[in-house]
Amino acid sequence: MKTKPDTDQFKPKKDPSAFLEGGTADLANQAEKPQQVTAESQVPTDQPVTNARVHREQKIFRLPLDLINALKRESYERSVKTGTRVTETELVEQAIRTFLDV
Repeated sequence: MKTKPDTDQFKPKKDPSAFLEGGTADLANQAEKPQQVTAESQVPTDQPVTNARVHREQKIFRLPLDLINALKRESYERSVKTGTRVTETELVEQAIRTFLDV
């Protein structure tokens, strides 16, 4: 008969049920990982600079298909033109800031 395998090496560094206490388990992961420079923090000079550390919340909108396709196309064309990734979210944020004078 085979013996049970040794599973001591697979012990998690955080408690699996810690998510019930409001995300304290995620703090253990954040302390271990050094912060990396992302493509979002490297914004071309022709676009307004947005602070990458600004608190963001999700907002869901239903848009017509022609707007969605135009947004995808513009995102792709700017990415090719600048050589850096330009996301649809950045374009929407830029348009709303311009419209609302924020």
